[in-house]
Amino acid sequence: MELRHLKYFVAIAEELSFSRAAIRLYISQPTLSRQIKNLENELGVVLFLRQSDGLTLTEGGEFFFKKSKDILHRSHLAVQTLKTHYTDKHEPLVIGYIPTILESFLGKTLQRFGLVHPEVAVRFQEMPPSEQVRALRDGAIDIAFMGNPPSELDSEFVVKCVKKVPIAAVLPDTHPLAHKSSINLASLVSEKFIGMSEEKFPGRNSRIRATCHEAGFTPNLHLEADSHASMIALVAAGQGVAVMPNEAGALPHPQVVFVPLHHPIDYARSTAMWRKEIPTQSLDKYLEILFEYIQN
Repeated sequence: MELRHLKYFVAIAEELSFSRAAIRLYISQPTLSRQIKNLENELGVVLFLRQSDGLTLTEGGEFFFKKSKDILHRSHLAVQTLKTHYTDKHEPLVIGYIPTILESFLGKTLQRFGLVHPEVAVRFQEMPPSEQVRALRDGAIDIAFMGNPPSELDSEFVVKCVKKVPIAAVLPDTHPLAHKSSINLASLVSEKFIGMSEEKFPGRNSRIRATCHEAGFTPNLHLEADSHASMIALVAAGQGVAVMPNEAGALPHPQVVFVPLHHPIDYARSTAMWRKEIPTQSLDKYLEILFEYIQN
């Protein structure tokens, strides 16, 4: 048993719903169900009664819920105290990111940060959004840059919109509309669309559908990519079209073009996210630089 199992259990006990807890935890529902089943098997106790009208805690589940919340609270306090009073003054700043933002504000703020605070080492970890959330919870990274996180994470973390980025259509360079200055997304109604893995990018397909619904149609999500690079590669291979934040055009994209949309004119958020506890000195220094960028 690990602390993450207690976090999973507490989330389900508070929501009394696997689906709502999965959204809150930013993991897939089958993965969450499997983890709780494994926990029940390890404990030898049924924690939830699964009924037609929803979940209820068993007597043992109620007891374990109280104890789990206490353990998580004391663990959080211990980590917070360590980071506030006992960490090295110049501990590294560890950043999780998706590659689409590296050429954007992240690179600019880090260049400024390096000039102002050369004594602080910076470590980068490229990872999909779902892994960033887990890494934040586990304290493996200090700050996450994941694009457009779902609103369910606002209650758990500090979520700050750094900039808004236009959504563009991503087409093979041989597509009849590839050389248009802009298009109506509805002109792609008959195309197959490429989505993104729900396991790694939870909620991303819902946003793709929402963008297409604004244009008046429901997209045929034909394939799912596990990264931005693989999505671009699938478009280049003629497997479909896609919609992505325009800043993804900074990634290599041979045989692919990013075409602006004149309907709908839609935007994705590029956000920063960090834990609500008192930030480390290194993170606090970086946040000063980040806030300067946002205000300008």
